[in-house]
Amino acid sequence: MKIKGKKIEGPNVEVIAIPRAMGEDIIFLAKAVLDMTSFEKMCPAPMPPMKMVAGGQQIPNLQDKDYLSSVNSLSVKRLAWIVLTSLAETEELEWETVDLADHSTWENFRSEMRNSGFSDTEINRVVAGCISANALNDEKIEAARDRFLLTAQEELNA
Repeated sequence: MKIKGKKIEGPNVEVIAIPRAMGEDIIFLAKAVLDMTSFEKMCPAPMPPMKMVAGGQQIPNLQDKDYLSSVNSLSVKRLAWIVLTSLAETEELEWETVDLADHSTWENFRSEMRNSGFSDTEINRVVAGCISANALNDEKIEAARDRFLLTAQEELNA
């Protein structure tokens, strides 16, 4: 795909800077995840149990406690997988207790970061950066619109 003759290549990448003293800042790169297929294979969506309603009809019971718990667990795993997959763009980032092939380890990223000296606020900043790389928000849209309008105005004035 091209726009104005320029080929569009690669997903969005967000730079996440965690300031440290003495010029030892920590830089994470979070790349947008373009394909959720491997996550969906490892963690398929739960199916709600069926319940019988008047007339003998069977319908999904979307309020079942076990089903809702499974949906919540899937959401937590999905966020952890997105964070880990996004951060894979960061050069030489190594996890000691996280294995992307084992979904039971994904949530370890938070405790591993905490054990490495990151505060909860810093961990949340990294997670927010990963979410930002994978989503649009009003601030990004407004900034892109402003850049476009500025460029268009400069072209008119030239």
